[in-house]
Amino acid sequence: MSAPRRRVRVGISTCPNDTFTFHALLTGAVEAPGLELDFELCDVEELNLGVLAGRFDVAKVSFHLALQHARELVVLPSGSALGFGNGPLLLAAAQPGAQPGARPGADSRVLCPGAHTTAALLYRLFHPGAAAPRHVVFSEIMPALERGEADFGVCIHEGRFTYVTRGLTLIEDLGAVWERVTGAPLPLGGIVARRAVGEEVARRMQAGLRASLAFARAHPAATLPTMRRHAAEQADAVLWQHVELYVNQWTEALGAVGRSALALLGARAAEAGVCEASLAVLGAPLERLVHLVERRAHDAHDWSTPWAPPSLAAEGFVHLSFERQLAGTLAAHFAGAREVVALDLDGERVADAVVIEAARGGAPFPHLYRALERADVVGRRVLVLDGSGRGLSP
Repeated sequence: MSAPRRRVRVGISTCPNDTFTFHALLTGAVEAPGLELDFELCDVEELNLGVLAGRFDVAKVSFHLALQHARELVVLPSGSALGFGNGPLLLAAAQPGAQPGARPGADSRVLCPGAHTTAALLYRLFHPGAAAPRHVVFSEIMPALERGEADFGVCIHEGRFTYVTRGLTLIEDLGAVWERVTGAPLPLGGIVARRAVGEEVARRMQAGLRASLAFARAHPAATLPTMRRHAAEQADAVLWQHVELYVNQWTEALGAVGRSALALLGARAAEAGVCEASLAVLGAPLERLVHLVERRAHDAHDWSTPWAPPSLAAEGFVHLSFERQLAGTLAAHFAGAREVVALDLDGERVADAVVIEAARGGAPFPHLYRALERADVVGRRVLVLDGSGRGLSP
């Protein structure tokens, strides 16, 4: 009998980058191993407030909010909106006096898409003496500008592609200001897990998220109905513009550049008195990860292609061991073998798809929920055995 699946409450935004990335999880085309996901799709500020209220276990949030509550949250390596040319826009109605170069004053009527959004943080960082904004749902900002109910509005999401057709004026690209000042990509928001749910749930969610994004990349047309269902701007060209801008290499994995950009945003926010802590990103296991394969199978495989042993199709993952578990794994599974190749893996590179879960005798073992790629392997050792899985030597 299989173990019961852990129910996890997940919140994501209605924006095309999220519905594209999560399409396969939303529709059941892929699963997060061992998890039963209950989804809610909300406005970004509703997601921020939902995390604060304990409504979600895992959610897309603004990095502004995540920084303010860094001790309670951990960022997943995949799913982030982070990059160049993707920042919020400071807009005004197209009228005399609303020209590029104009700036909000102390008495200006300014709208922002939520107190916890990264857009609001950037407005605060780059316009410290300007009027405090009024916060509304992001989709209400451009209509309010059109009706003359506000002087300035900080626009996010699809609006950056449609503001010209609505007769609005670009006052300042806040993302471009960030890039000019820091030289770094702008971290807008990411997928976080509450620390209270535990690292295993976070890793399982990460494995499912990475699989869902891989599905979307391989089957982009299949994601369109999901994106159309939830988007504020439903023209297909706008949806794909949004995906092309916000779903990039750092959405797949933050990596060193993404982590550095997060640290930089945290430092700037701390200087402004917004937060004290830096964000933690779910990382690689601290111990060396090893995959074992018989020498004959290893030598017969073309390692320019991914290695997908039978367990991947049968169980959904590739079996790994920690270094300290090798002797037991060899004795249990390689009795009769004379030579076994130990593949040492890049823990940082495979971290986003590794789940630590109970296996032989209830001990925690690492499982890789995707095929093993050539670039994952950082070393190879041939272990010579005595036929019983013991007496190994490098």
